[in-house]
Amino acid sequence: MIPAWLEAVILGIVQGLTEFIPVSSSGHLVLVPYLMGWEKHSLAFDVMLHVGTLGAVLVYFRGELSAIVRGLLRLDRSPMGEVYRRVGLLLVPASVPVAVVGLALAGPIEDAFGSPLVASLLLLVTATLLLTAEAIRSRRVRASGLVVDELAPVPAGPGATESTQRAWTGSWREGKGQVLDLTEAPVGLPLGEDASDPTGTDLSGITLRHAMTAGFAQCLAVLPGISRAGSTITGGVFAGLTREAATRFSFLLAIPALVGATILSLPDLADGGEALAELAGGMLAAFVSGYLAIRFLVRLVSRERLTGFAYYCLAASAVGVIGWLMLGPPSTV
Repeated sequence: MIPAWLEAVILGIVQGLTEFIPVSSSGHLVLVPYLMGWEKHSLAFDVMLHVGTLGAVLVYFRGELSAIVRGLLRLDRSPMGEVYRRVGLLLVPASVPVAVVGLALAGPIEDAFGSPLVASLLLLVTATLLLTAEAIRSRRVRASGLVVDELAPVPAGPGATESTQRAWTGSWREGKGQVLDLTEAPVGLPLGEDASDPTGTDLSGITLRHAMTAGFAQCLAVLPGISRAGSTITGGVFAGLTREAATRFSFLLAIPALVGATILSLPDLADGGEALAELAGGMLAAFVSGYLAIRFLVRLVSRERLTGFAYYCLAASAVGVIGWLMLGPPSTV
């Protein structure tokens, strides 16, 4: 037996890493305690883990969030300010589907979270989503007729191409807008341009269709084993966003979901059975590992495919199924 505080830290690391890397945090939080033979933690502990990962995404995207707020308040009326404002506005309708589904299916979802077998099998769905996203992107690149280098640097600043420097003209349906002068733009929200995906749309051209496709895809993640990041990135790429733009929008879309889940779970804090050191350790571990996971994935998607995570999900699913066959259903005592 390991100390309770160390168990809490391990679960916090698992939560932080898997919340933002597309391998399903909910699935791992079901499988890890089950395979390790640990007792189920209280809902209060789960709340603190979500607080830790929420803090991580808020800190990492603090510049982007500040730019969005300035755009929403009309403090920045530049073309880039309009981009920030538009992304902020699109986060609202894109967050509605998962809120409705989460509230409507709270009971069945809670039952599913107790099944390691269900979580293991649904990891296969996450793997399928990631492979689908890469297949869609590859087909789009081939259809463009351009031969591009996946590792080529993305144009930026005054030397960038016109297609990477456009901002919203005011239409919610049209993708590309007026040409931007990024040399005069404040440091803020990277647009997610991708030189190896020349026909993909970056955040300067994101539309309601892009946002809602990612938002509806996020509904899949209410089930354990289906990654929220994986489903929303796939939805964004399917709708036409570049992989990096879809990833950045996915992380920003996580903020309303994490805030809502935390608020709804606040009453559960009174029912916690863990010591303060366990709660604090789990939350801090989730914050640090979550921050590092975001930083890693944002850098990775600009130059690498997501197929490696798909293969990991396939392996994790196999381990979970084998473990369930050997250990049987978890004890309810």
